[in-house]
Amino acid sequence: MTFSEKDNQTCVFRNVEPHLVAFLGDKKITSEVSEFEPGSELVFRCRDIGKFSLVGSVRRKCRRGEWTGIKPSCFGLSQENDYALEKSPTILFRHQLGPIAQSNDGKLVVYPGTILHLECLWIRKYGTPKWEVSHSYRKYPEGWTNEPGRDPQLEYRLSIYHAQKDDSGQFTCITPMGHRHYVNIIVSAVHCPPINETPGLHINNHSNKMDTKVVFSCRDGQTLVGSEQALCLPSGHWSTDIPYCKALECPEITNDTGSILVVHAASLEVMAKATFSCPVGYGLKGKAEVTCLDNGLWSAPVPQCEEVICSPPPPPQNGFLQTSSQKQYKGGDVVQFACHSGNMMDGPGIVVCQENGRWSGPPPKCVPACTYPGTTEGGIISKVKFFYQTNENVTFHCAEEFELRGERTLFCQEDGRWSSTIPTCHPIRRG
Repeated sequence: MTFSEKDNQTCVFRNVEPHLVAFLGDKKITSEVSEFEPGSELVFRCRDIGKFSLVGSVRRKCRRGEWTGIKPSCFGLSQENDYALEKSPTILFRHQLGPIAQSNDGKLVVYPGTILHLECLWIRKYGTPKWEVSHSYRKYPEGWTNEPGRDPQLEYRLSIYHAQKDDSGQFTCITPMGHRHYVNIIVSAVHCPPINETPGLHINNHSNKMDTKVVFSCRDGQTLVGSEQALCLPSGHWSTDIPYCKALECPEITNDTGSILVVHAASLEVMAKATFSCPVGYGLKGKAEVTCLDNGLWSAPVPQCEEVICSPPPPPQNGFLQTSSQKQYKGGDVVQFACHSGNMMDGPGIVVCQENGRWSGPPPKCVPACTYPGTTEGGIISKVKFFYQTNENVTFHCAEEFELRGERTLFCQEDGRWSSTIPTCHPIRRG
């Protein structure tokens, strides 16, 4: 590979180091493996600059297919190691009256006027740590915490009240064992550019101070183009481009099937719906409802109305069509069936020609059955029905003062006839 070819070679970054955060500009790198153009510069810090210490280069550039500097990594401090005496101390941050944020290159940015407490974690019974400050702008109160909810046996505090620009510097906690950890503090009034509200755009927060989160939305009928929220970063840039609202309408629905199709569309705005229907005798081919999408298109093509034709249904065995027979039927037409004598109907006696060109159900069956056998004077039958299924039994008995003559039980035979004539009831003769 020639020298010029190496100059144009890209670099691969493997984002596998635990607790390390990498940035390209203000964009956090989240992919495990990424490829970058020559000249790209990555900036690194630990995910929590008070709990981890970075070893290696904070900035690395892509040159001739390789990264400059030393590969960075983050090591856990005392809190990550059960407060071992041989570990450098952890520093916690607590703040009031203003925001703080970690910069991409591992500094703590503090907004002017903020009260900042730096808590150096050390087990008190093993001695007292000390704070070392890189400047002599002013003296800072320090000592073991005594606030409710804090641990005076573990937290040695240095406080910066109402931070000012000249408070910027390096604040180092040194343990009695000589181990140290520091935090670089920058006091700066970081503001992001004011957000111009374009037509239809609504923002929930008009502050542009560092660490401010703004949520965006649009009025009804408009679509948000871009991210739903943005954060004011320590760099003074918003975390994303400011979105805008775009009012979209879908085109008028043209009826290319003549005047048959019935269209109802109250609006053409985004999320508006249009519904379709056809007159009796016609079926809808396509979606009965479409929605105006935020890309300005309807969610489905306009449907068509097609004349519905059903083929004549076959007459049931042992039955017939009670209505007049036709070669074809239109949508909405009704056909009624009937059974020959000695048969009963099993299934619906009426079917309708539907919009899909199919009958609403199959023809019924006409199955052999026995009709009501009747009774004689004084006789009582166990079941009274118009039809009795084959192999179904009925029993007879007589009222008081009558006696039964003939078969007490009759059953309906396969040919639709009763197994015997009905019995008769005769008055009982006394004496």
